[in-house]
Amino acid sequence: MSTDPPPFERHHRTAQALVSTFQEALEPQFTAKGALSREDFTRAVGLMMAHWPSVLPLFATICQSCTASACGGCGPAGEAPPLFQADGRRRDFVTRLMVSALRTRLPDSMDPITGATFPQIIVPGLQASLSALFYEKEWEALNASALSVFNRLGTDRDAEVWRRLAHEDTLAVLADMPFVRAMLRFRQFHQQRQTFIRRMTDQLRDSRFIFADQHFETLFDALFGRLREGVRTEQDRARIDIHYGEGTAEALMRIFDQFDRHRLEQAAAIRVPGGRRTPRPMLAQRNMLGATPAAKRR
Repeated sequence: MSTDPPPFERHHRTAQALVSTFQEALEPQFTAKGALSREDFTRAVGLMMAHWPSVLPLFATICQSCTASACGGCGPAGEAPPLFQADGRRRDFVTRLMVSALRTRLPDSMDPITGATFPQIIVPGLQASLSALFYEKEWEALNASALSVFNRLGTDRDAEVWRRLAHEDTLAVLADMPFVRAMLRFRQFHQQRQTFIRRMTDQLRDSRFIFADQHFETLFDALFGRLREGVRTEQDRARIDIHYGEGTAEALMRIFDQFDRHRLEQAAAIRVPGGRRTPRPMLAQRNMLGATPAAKRR
């Protein structure tokens, strides 16, 4: 039976040796002068990098075997998870991650008249509408994080992604990043909700799908509803602030409050002539009805 330490221990020892080398190279300068010049720093980095070629192979696959040994949920100890083979044409991994969450929470439903399947039909519009919430560099950073999640998990299959993340607390924090950042874009909830609905409708115009307020509610709850668990207790909220920045938990709670109030308002019945009660018209429908010739004649 082999007595060799598991891969993650060997890799961590190697990393520790590199950092120790760097510290040892700098220590004499601080001891002698109490300061560090650019030349001293360059020399110290050079000394550390001189050892790099000998340990580079250990990190060539982003320490996949280290991940497998440490997580305990991605495969047998010491066995690396399968590498994620990204489609060369795919560039948007943020939307891919969000769509995977959407599909695990929303069963497919088909319109009997048009044959359109929800939520699949909104995916092209969702991709453009989500990226429009961020500046280009922000989106690039989120995209790199989402790609690293898929690389670490070794898959982008919808159900498998979230099954594995359930056993990876640290990686789950990284996976939740785009969801948290996207939800924070709805601080001015009513205005930003209407903007999002208009953008989705424009993006889906060619498919003749009208993205209405009820679709927004369903989408919002499917994408962000699970984040409620992270703001239920004081300890949970403190953890959210540590992971995503001070004040994040409070901001999420306020957005959820606005969303819940809006959903209740939309669900409330209104009285119409004759004493009957009918569901309140969706805002998106009211705007579209008001633009038709028939509505203008009324």
